[in-house]
Amino acid sequence: MIFPPSEVAIKIAIALGVGLLVGFERAWAHKETGVRTFAITALLGTLTALVSAQFAVSLAGAFVLVAYINGRSLLVERSLEMTTSVALIVTFVLGVLIGQGHLFTPVASAILMTMLLAWKTELQKFAGDLTPSEVRGAVLLGLIGFVIYPLLPNRFIDNWHLLNPRQSWAIVIIVAGLGF
Repeated sequence: MIFPPSEVAIKIAIALGVGLLVGFERAWAHKETGVRTFAITALLGTLTALVSAQFAVSLAGAFVLVAYINGRSLLVERSLEMTTSVALIVTFVLGVLIGQGHLFTPVASAILMTMLLAWKTELQKFAGDLTPSEVRGAVLLGLIGFVIYPLLPNRFIDNWHLLNPRQSWAIVIIVAGLGF
């Protein structure tokens, strides 16, 4: 295999950037697993994708690392590090995507994951303040927007071309969204 140095350098830089972004947040949150581990995990994913499309062995290595982190955390702190563990595995997969040549998906995913990690307190407060009627409203809005809407035909069903079920349902979604 021949690896063009400029392409590999860009992939490595992006993988390190993704790993560092998530790792800095974990370090900021005072987690044991931080900057270096996340950066190296993203780099491992990228190198794995460059060497072989079969990344199961390296993914198993990431799972062993997660098991070690959680085992140590259970012994010392009596708690699991589930969020950090999942973030570490996602970072590995993002590294694999970068190694395969994808850029938008892993970078956008890393930013969104870091945002979710950093907003832990705000998200917990928001979830704790929800009422049952707000949860039901969100579920119904999801049902009409993400389940029913895609199933409706996107064509006119009358001879005068006045009624398109999908276009009409979009109005229902807008009104329900405003009501929510």
